[in-house]
Amino acid sequence: MTIIKIIAFITAVIVAIVFYTLHRNQANLFEEPGFYQRVTTFMTTNVAETADDHPFAELRTPVFNVDAEKLYQRVLYVAAEAGWNVLAHDRENLSANFVERTPVFLFEDDIFVQVKFVGRDESSLYVRSSSRNGSADLAANSGHIQTLIQKIKE
Repeated sequence: MTIIKIIAFITAVIVAIVFYTLHRNQANLFEEPGFYQRVTTFMTTNVAETADDHPFAELRTPVFNVDAEKLYQRVLYVAAEAGWNVLAHDRENLSANFVERTPVFLFEDDIFVQVKFVGRDESSLYVRSSSRNGSADLAANSGHIQTLIQKIKE
């Protein structure tokens, strides 16, 4: 009977850690398209990227009312403020590669950002974040993208 209690306790602790991590990574578990699809996604993928038709609203391509060069400079500033390490940046193509370390296990996530010209004083952001290790990111990559977009909007 004691071994069952120990196993139940360990299982409860693991579940609590997973849900705390999902919450901390801004998983938005109760938003569309629903809890099941979000948990399944975050437990089975280690990549997140923006797209015009992404099923998760927070990962739809953000458009800003600012010219592409200014947005690119803002991306570089915000990434530096967030503590992301710059691997490379290409001013001509308005793109940059960053590395972010996860807080607990110090896993490295690669983040690629490209600013795209939409129109006069309007530009969009393509962001792709991927984990170097593991097959599940517990929404860490989605969280990186959301953090970048939120800080740019501030």
